[in-house]
Amino acid sequence: MIRNENEKTDFFFCVMICMLAMTLPAFARASDQLEDYWMEAGTSDGQILVSFSVTGSAKMDRIGCESIEVYEDTNGRWKEVESLDEFDEGMSDRNSRGYINTIYIDGEVGSYYKVIVTIFAEDENGRDAREETFYVTCRA
Repeated sequence: MIRNENEKTDFFFCVMICMLAMTLPAFARASDQLEDYWMEAGTSDGQILVSFSVTGSAKMDRIGCESIEVYEDTNGRWKEVESLDEFDEGMSDRNSRGYINTIYIDGEVGSYYKVIVTIFAEDENGRDAREETFYVTCRA
């Protein structure tokens, strides 16, 4: 049973990720390390939500989100307001074939943000990473 707005938001994003995973065609094998990946940024309840899914070609030494960089538009200039890396909580996993998560970052309602997300997979043969940039306006 869903009890509050945060649980509704979490449930909504989990359903959205599952639906997208079923409807989007899989990428052709991206590399020796990356088989499939997906990332997205959005906002809800004054937070920036960064969701990602990474699947390795086999069991990886480390896999997940390498970095999230958040910049706020301040009078036409980008000012870094948050930076996370693969060693921060919830960003990556060890000895796994895949990793999926949503990271919540506090934002200011009405502010415009640039969010740079980099996913990765690493094994004994090397590391491969892919990056995407998203632009979002934080909403209540």
